[in-house]
Amino acid sequence: MKDSDRGIRIAAIGALVIGSVLIGSSVAGTAWASSPGESAMERTAAACGLGADNPRVSGGTISGSGSRAGCGGTVTLTVQVRKHRPAWPDKVVAETSRTGFSNGSLTASGGCDGNGTYFTEARSSSGNKLSSGRVNRC
Repeated sequence: MKDSDRGIRIAAIGALVIGSVLIGSSVAGTAWASSPGESAMERTAAACGLGADNPRVSGGTISGSGSRAGCGGTVTLTVQVRKHRPAWPDKVVAETSRTGFSNGSLTASGGCDGNGTYFTEARSSSGNKLSSGRVNRC
């Protein structure tokens, strides 16, 4: 192999590696706040994001809150409390949804489904989704 060909190949590989790193870091830095269906207002608001609190229990009722903050425009916000089931789809034990939602919080409440691992999930009609931590409840 000629030395000039080798140098070109090394330079091309270096450019690919650097490009991959730059694209990967760019995607990682913005993935939480953007999605293909997101409105222009949400994309321009740097602090726009979803929140999901760990579920709480009071008596036999489990509740979880989801939120949206720093966003322009409105979406349909859906909040679910789910019970994790290994090797099965997670079971929805509480759900609420509100259309025309701008910013604030929304709480879903339902009955406990026995001791287990629960989490809260907040989903926006723009395609964003966020899950809370998983906690042992009920």
